[in-house]
Amino acid sequence: MPESSSTLLKRSQPVGKQRNNLQLLQEDQQAGQIMQSMIRPQSPWVANDFVFTSFAAPSLYLSGDAVDYFYLQDGRIAFYLGDVSGHGTAAALVGILLQSMVRQTFLNEPDISAVTPSYVLQRLNTALLSYNLTKHVTMVFGIIDPLVNELTWSIAGHLPLPVLYVDGKAQYLEGKGQPVGLFAEASFNNATMSLPQQFSLTVFSDGVFEVLPKADLSVHEIVLPQCVQDAGGKHESLVKILGLDNLVDMPDDIAMLVLSRNLA
Repeated sequence: MPESSSTLLKRSQPVGKQRNNLQLLQEDQQAGQIMQSMIRPQSPWVANDFVFTSFAAPSLYLSGDAVDYFYLQDGRIAFYLGDVSGHGTAAALVGILLQSMVRQTFLNEPDISAVTPSYVLQRLNTALLSYNLTKHVTMVFGIIDPLVNELTWSIAGHLPLPVLYVDGKAQYLEGKGQPVGLFAEASFNNATMSLPQQFSLTVFSDGVFEVLPKADLSVHEIVLPQCVQDAGGKHESLVKILGLDNLVDMPDDIAMLVLSRNLA
């Protein structure tokens, strides 16, 4: 079988030049990692009496997981975790694009009070499809209204589902939907709940399954709420229980967002 042109090109390059190219590529990845860390949200971040904390670890240098939380112009608080398909540079660039698109969606709306999580997902779905990026995103998107103490959320094909911790017990929130940027006819639904005075809500990217004991998905879905329960719903305890502070050679990116209130 004839050799590819790329293989022949590599063979024609001096060894020293190949090493220089590899070093430049590594430096680019490291610079991208620094830039990506700079645009991540502050952690912890306090909004009203809610505390947001986040964690993100790439499998290589750059992460395809996107996490953000911020005030809206009408005083509500938006947050999301998005998991771009694949990992590496392409996924990371889509994650950065996603963050820009989310913010722009709110800035461009004349009536911000009418914007819901499902509406944002619908807009993102249309935009990503128009770019023909061959990438899709699973997401959990939520908006808190402090005035009425309500959380509204929408889920776009994301697993694991968010884990709610209240009164010493942890369980998944319900939700379903198709990923963003995959199907033109995708639709998304909103769910609403009153928020307890003391609780936490944890959202993971599916990379978290890589740090759980090796088992099938059904077992993982049981183990994850138990981990949140054992951690008392706290970000710092979850990091330790899941070993997120000592990750090595991960096959997938991992991200975690914890929203909490009044946890001792």
